[in-house]
Amino acid sequence: MYWIIYISLPAAAALILLFLYAFRYEPTHFGLSNVNIFIKEKSSPATEEYKSGKPLLTILHLSDFHLRKNFKGKKLFKFVQSLAGMNVDLIFITGDLIGNSVSTEYMIEMLGPLKAKLGKYAIFGVHDHYDKALIEFVRNMFKRKKSYRKENDIDNMVKRLKSIGIEALINESRKIELNAAGINSIEIIGLDDPIVKKIDIGRAFSHIDPISRMEPVEKFDYRKVFALSETKIHEINNNGKLRIVIMHTPDTDSIINLASKKTDIIFSGHTHGGQVRLPLAGAIISGCKIKTKFASGLFYLRTLVLYVTRGLGEGKYSQFRFYCPPEASLIRVYKID
Repeated sequence: MYWIIYISLPAAAALILLFLYAFRYEPTHFGLSNVNIFIKEKSSPATEEYKSGKPLLTILHLSDFHLRKNFKGKKLFKFVQSLAGMNVDLIFITGDLIGNSVSTEYMIEMLGPLKAKLGKYAIFGVHDHYDKALIEFVRNMFKRKKSYRKENDIDNMVKRLKSIGIEALINESRKIELNAAGINSIEIIGLDDPIVKKIDIGRAFSHIDPISRMEPVEKFDYRKVFALSETKIHEINNNGKLRIVIMHTPDTDSIINLASKKTDIIFSGHTHGGQVRLPLAGAIISGCKIKTKFASGLFYLRTLVLYVTRGLGEGKYSQFRFYCPPEASLIRVYKID
């Protein structure tokens, strides 16, 4: 018996348009999102009226290139290089820069012109560590793997990034003296990816001044950490310094751990914003251990600020987006006196 499926001309045209939109137009419709984060010291008044003035910090946040030298990759290359003239303090690149080691030099050429006054930092994601085969990608949808057969050359990536002034932080931290507006220093902690069990929060925080052992340790759980703050102003956890974490995957357990480390702001990627979003409903999946409502955007949580970018690319086996355009983010951090 033969089954014949008839599709009307309007339906066929609609399907073709949907395909072109999701696979060709939206993935290359890059934008620069403007994001403002407001912080204050514990002694400052809790007011939301301060919305102007010079920011304490400007940060260019890039993520999830999944860079390939194809139609999409060439457009992405041009877009990122168009950001080279921006006057920012810091650049954070939060993982999945490449899909395989073949793209490393193309990625270095793309990022080379970018400049930042205080430093450029990168961390790695799953696709920086491993070049997934199609069968591994399919199996991974049913059971999350912790490693893959083909490893990328991470050591070479670290070396090549350093050659263009980008420091890869692999469970490491750096301290930048600032001495501005009551903030004496910024601590930047870079974490490796939790999905493939390469994260080491203890090691990363061992490089900066540890929390005093005499200080009582507050217990944190999901409800306590992920409760949304009523005010859109974060009260910094350590007067005089700002503690920033950059990580690829916004993993729930890791974020709870980071809250106990008195982290102020977390920048992450990985989710692609859900990659497919529906009006009103939002993201369908987050792609990691975090609720879909946190798949993209800025969130003032109880003790920290979480920013999850939609990123700029997609995996090689899922090259589409819908209602979730790719983004780079210009972050302005304002301090309320």
